[in-house]
Amino acid sequence: MLNLDEFFDFLYKLQVKTKGCKEIGLDSALHRILYEDIICKYNVPRFDNSAMDGYALRIGHKSYVIKDSIFAGNKVKINLKNNEAVKIMTGARIPKGAQAVIQKELTTLKDNNLFLDSTPQLNQSIKLKGEDFKKGEILLKKGALIDAQSIGILASQGIDKVKVAKKVKIIIFGSGNEIARLDSKLNENQIYDINSYFLKSILSPLNCSIKYGGILDDNVDSISKSLQKALKKYDIVITSGGVSVGDKDYIHKVLEKIDAKILVDSINIKPGRPMIFSNKDSKFILSLPGNPIGAFFHCMFCMSILIQKMSLSKDLYFKEINAINKTDFFVTNKTSHIVLGNFENGYFSAYNNAKYQGAQIAPLMKSNSLAIFNNKDMVKKDSIIKIILYKPEFFDRIKNIFN
Repeated sequence: MLNLDEFFDFLYKLQVKTKGCKEIGLDSALHRILYEDIICKYNVPRFDNSAMDGYALRIGHKSYVIKDSIFAGNKVKINLKNNEAVKIMTGARIPKGAQAVIQKELTTLKDNNLFLDSTPQLNQSIKLKGEDFKKGEILLKKGALIDAQSIGILASQGIDKVKVAKKVKIIIFGSGNEIARLDSKLNENQIYDINSYFLKSILSPLNCSIKYGGILDDNVDSISKSLQKALKKYDIVITSGGVSVGDKDYIHKVLEKIDAKILVDSINIKPGRPMIFSNKDSKFILSLPGNPIGAFFHCMFCMSILIQKMSLSKDLYFKEINAINKTDFFVTNKTSHIVLGNFENGYFSAYNNAKYQGAQIAPLMKSNSLAIFNNKDMVKKDSIIKIILYKPEFFDRIKNIFN
């Protein structure tokens, strides 16, 4: 059994086989992992242009004669002299000789003569060539997540195809005779397969494709055949349930039968201690506890790190933020303790004062963040703690976004 910090260190050092790359269209690249450095081919902006509608002119004078009008996309042949100006629109190329753009509201126009109400500064309201990005610089690095901003950067370079990491192939199984598929009718001793769908949703934003494999029977031979078949096609196999020491918890026997190597056998954490992480050849098997909170935590952390590593992502871990603890609550000593709660206005409120069971679903659904405590007895009110947000929130009106 590993402590949680030892487990994270193990994952960080774990050698994995990467998935390679494929070239896809830019319109399909959102949320994929970049597989190459992107070098700036063109300055952005590509030429000096106006940041607003106004007048382009040489500085140092109070009055000017308007020579012409320039619109975005126009070819510009004008060379401004002293006391000459042009009317210019946002995005239009700055003519030769112009040193600033002054907005219309700061001028007075009489006939064709322009009079300034204020003195413009050099390069005022001009977007200079290469101001955003210069030719030759690295715009995006290999391993970066392609987000909406990245799409904009790639488009600025005329890139319509990009190399990305291939998706990690994952299959998720539920296990146990007490678990039923969603399309089946429950008997009085069954529950629906919550974990498989829940875990699939957690992993879906990552660089992976996920298949639901159904429910595994409580039978060593049957489970072994299902896992062996899955390992031929998928990079990672996830099972939920069947990893504790009960008489019908078969996973240890199955792993031995299929000749898988157990890398980690349980983690000193509450909830979620029973967990097995194993591999066969270059494939991985994650055997999770049946309780939703433990399964959620291990899937969120272990699988996200593993998927990111297999995708050559440079970002492996969830970002933590500081929060003020709202009330005193007790946690389990001599272990790492996951506490679910809600973060709002800088404060973290532990769900039900950290009193709930790992098999409950409500704490996960009614919380938006979690905190992990190592070897503590009590977390005091107003103490500064580190938390991880796992649920984006939207509201029906604007709340506290203005400074």
